[in-house]
Amino acid sequence: MWLISLVLMTRLGGQMPDCTRCHSSRELSLQKTAGFSEKAVGVMDKGQMQVNTSNFGDLADFHVWFTNSAHWPRQAPDDHQYLFGLGFMVGIDSTNVIETVTQAQSRVTDWLPPDDAAGHDYSGDVKAVSDQTPFQASSDFRETWPRGYWTDTGWQATEERVWPGYFRIDVNHPDFPHTLVEREGEFTSDRDVYCTYTDAQNSKGAVGLLVEQTGYSYGRPYGEDFVIWDLKLHNQSGRNLDDMYVGFLAKIRPDYDNHDYVDFWDTDDDGQRDMVVIYDLNNTPNRTWASASDPMAAIGLRVFDTPGNLGITGFHHFPRGATPTTDEELWALMTGNRRSPALIDPSHYFHGSDPLIDYTGLDSLASYYPAWLDEESGVELEGEAINFIVSTGPFTLPADSVVDISIGLIAGDTGPVPDQPDFTDLWANVRTANTMHSYFFQGSGPPPPPVVGAVPGDGTVTLYWSAEPSESSVDVLTQKRDFEGYKIFRSLDQGRTWGDVITDAQGYPVGYRPLAIFDVVDDVSGEDPAFPQYLGSNSGLSHTYVDSNLVNGVEYWYCVTAYDRGNQNPDSLEQSYMYPLGSSDLEQHTVSVVPGAAATDWEESTVPTEDLTPAGGSCDGTVTVELVDPAAVTGHGYRLTFEDQVPLVLSPAGTTYGLGLTLVDTTVGETLLVRQPLSDDTGDNIPVVDGFRLHVTNPPAGVKSMGWTRVSGDTCTFDWRVESIDPSAGAQLIQGDIHTIDDWRIVVDYSGGDSLNWIDLFTDIVQPEKQWVPIRIEIITDPVHPRDVTRESWLGDFAIPAPWDTYRKYYYSPLGWDLEPGGKGYVPGSPGWYEKHVDILILEHDSVDAVTGDTLPNYLYLFTNNKPDSSYNVAGELEVIDAHAPSDGDEFTILTYKPFREGLVYRFGTTAGQRSTDLVENPLSRVQVVPDPYVVTNAWETSEFGKKLQFNHLPARCTIRIYTLMGEELAVVPHDNTQGYEFWNMRTRHDQFIAPGVYLYHITSPGGWETSGRFLVIK
Repeated sequence: MWLISLVLMTRLGGQMPDCTRCHSSRELSLQKTAGFSEKAVGVMDKGQMQVNTSNFGDLADFHVWFTNSAHWPRQAPDDHQYLFGLGFMVGIDSTNVIETVTQAQSRVTDWLPPDDAAGHDYSGDVKAVSDQTPFQASSDFRETWPRGYWTDTGWQATEERVWPGYFRIDVNHPDFPHTLVEREGEFTSDRDVYCTYTDAQNSKGAVGLLVEQTGYSYGRPYGEDFVIWDLKLHNQSGRNLDDMYVGFLAKIRPDYDNHDYVDFWDTDDDGQRDMVVIYDLNNTPNRTWASASDPMAAIGLRVFDTPGNLGITGFHHFPRGATPTTDEELWALMTGNRRSPALIDPSHYFHGSDPLIDYTGLDSLASYYPAWLDEESGVELEGEAINFIVSTGPFTLPADSVVDISIGLIAGDTGPVPDQPDFTDLWANVRTANTMHSYFFQGSGPPPPPVVGAVPGDGTVTLYWSAEPSESSVDVLTQKRDFEGYKIFRSLDQGRTWGDVITDAQGYPVGYRPLAIFDVVDDVSGEDPAFPQYLGSNSGLSHTYVDSNLVNGVEYWYCVTAYDRGNQNPDSLEQSYMYPLGSSDLEQHTVSVVPGAAATDWEESTVPTEDLTPAGGSCDGTVTVELVDPAAVTGHGYRLTFEDQVPLVLSPAGTTYGLGLTLVDTTVGETLLVRQPLSDDTGDNIPVVDGFRLHVTNPPAGVKSMGWTRVSGDTCTFDWRVESIDPSAGAQLIQGDIHTIDDWRIVVDYSGGDSLNWIDLFTDIVQPEKQWVPIRIEIITDPVHPRDVTRESWLGDFAIPAPWDTYRKYYYSPLGWDLEPGGKGYVPGSPGWYEKHVDILILEHDSVDAVTGDTLPNYLYLFTNNKPDSSYNVAGELEVIDAHAPSDGDEFTILTYKPFREGLVYRFGTTAGQRSTDLVENPLSRVQVVPDPYVVTNAWETSEFGKKLQFNHLPARCTIRIYTLMGEELAVVPHDNTQGYEFWNMRTRHDQFIAPGVYLYHITSPGGWETSGRFLVIK
């Protein structure tokens, strides 16, 4: 569940009693009929810096959503919010500054999303639970994407969801950075969020501006302390806009004691300051933060890109009470006009001699913000709750043009020493952000996470997940496939924490200990040399995990995340990066599940339990169907087919092709899997669909068996094989070649035989004459209809024009081939050359592709050495045998493995689960109330407001009625699902908690079954 909840709002309201004292008590007005109804939230919470951003120009403001607004660090209490306004401003002239941050407490008008944002900028299908606010298009939530896209002629609707924003820039493109090419389907950060807004409802009159806003959130350690916004400002007015300014108004609050100060840094040593920093002067958590153990942070607003690369041309800080609220005041500060009549007291806004850039030296702290006593915290110190404005201008924005503005919100741990804030961590983080800026805010990151599903069981949960997109991911910067494995985590507090905390050498938390790790078997394992984390034990990959010994009825969250191998080179160590743990069960790698027994009258789904049999030919591969998620089984029919030359591995090094499978639901005509790779070594890489997983395993390639299968007299003793007897010789010898799935038969035919074309095995030159052989060669894949392919086959020999007695007999056989022991098919050899250059029968029957016209090779090499009674083997050892030639009509058979291939079809069906209608025993006979007695609380209650009593061992449908001992009916609890339990919230029909005492229950189910009992409540 998203952290946009009334519970969170209630909690924060109680912890921040000074909100109404400092701000208007008026509720946020949503009075604009157009645009404001299209508001949507962008959740940027992948890292330690967590922000919920708007689509109406107020980039981060706690008072807009009452949720994450520079919440840092991730595990900090909910009231650790640092940002109470970060507004994008466009100054047109002295009477028209377009912004919404000063309007957040009254009426938002200047920036609003387009009237058709829902369905065009975002889908509108995914909404916050608490107030039904839709979510902006988020790169890792495809359900938030619209179905369609804009073209030059208007909106083009599509069946598929389409990302409405920008993809990442290809920083490895040969022409980068001179040419900026997007990598379609790939994103800049761990979550990109996209929206647009315009000034169409500006009360001062619409100018014609459109803003495309993209937010970047990073879960990887080096980027977890900042978020980035990229704004593209479009001029759609039809005229040039001269002397414009853009800027930001920020309200940053460390710990709410309002003893803060400001600084202005040059972070890239270019001579121009680019980041404003707000920090707590006493570096001590006060007020509501005082009891927390989390560190304090300094917060920096880093401005990266500005129109015309002008940088920050204006900077002014001021106390919160003097925050400008009119366009005239804002324009004066953006332009540095200290004489503007709109400013009642310019001394609040202009500090130092430069009217454009304020002074921030500590030597002027006491004069700018004198000491005062905060009675609530007891702190008497200089400083103030400081707001500031940064601006850029003047510049001209031509008609129909666009300009980029980008900023970063960066946090840095200021250390534990009171009154001595340490900016080392902030500097490190901003330097990282600066480096990433040069790569368009990209950096090495983790593989994307898998898609996870969960199946509840009786005290168990079964997790299953996809192999893609994780396992074929390529690192953005290195362009290498560096996926290393999966880590599995479990949470008992809905994703706030994920198990036992792991700390570094200084005791600082750096992560959580996983339940299990499944990693690639390679040279990476054990402790990460660059970071305190474990990289696995070369266990091998898996895509299924069963968690057991769980408490039925308790909500568990699971996250299966992917991580990379890092850089193990001691000279350039880089830690392994893991995809961020989930903060919502809407994320594809995070699931919420409640274990429990199935209903007592439920007949489980079924799938085929035997290996499937194909149509369209024989096959030695195995196809089995595994039941994974019974509740998802449909009862439909399915067809499985195969396709060759499917791209299986895509990488910068090239594409690997092979066989893929396609699965179609024949009941509804829906294609479920398309060109899916077959089962790999894990055995469970094929995705689960409709509640089942296919296991499709190809047989080994090559020959299954061979030998003399029909013998009239003595069995022939000749040495025939399909590979060289000396594989260690490598390229010195022909090693073997099998490119067939047919079965072959050689029939001895002394009276007939046939003549074969022959080829010189050294030069591959076809010789002009043929050689007679006393055999017939047949394909017997269809044994009823054998095919004679003798004349398509070949003899491989060595056309060495050398005398037999002085040369050839030491290395080769005589020219030709026969079936005599020690005859033309025998190599006498010599030391070092025994059994090497033997004659080869090339059994062949090629065909032609009817569509492409390509030749489809179909052949194998049969190495023959027809030895006499005595000979020397490859090791130079004398062998003596009783040599026998084959008899006429003898048959030598070669059977090959039959792999999956095009043309094979498998068909099967499933049976969906259902209620049993022919019960002979009462399905309510084992009903229990848990706990009994009920004392204060129990394991599955997650808050003090969520009292629960469980009835278990229920059938799929029944009605539970609760009574007092006097027979008064207190509550009726319906049950209608496949789980064998139901909760009662212990409230009466009048929404009141029941009192302590003994209560009765009566349960009925269809078919006239019933049961009753009692339970005790003690408080």
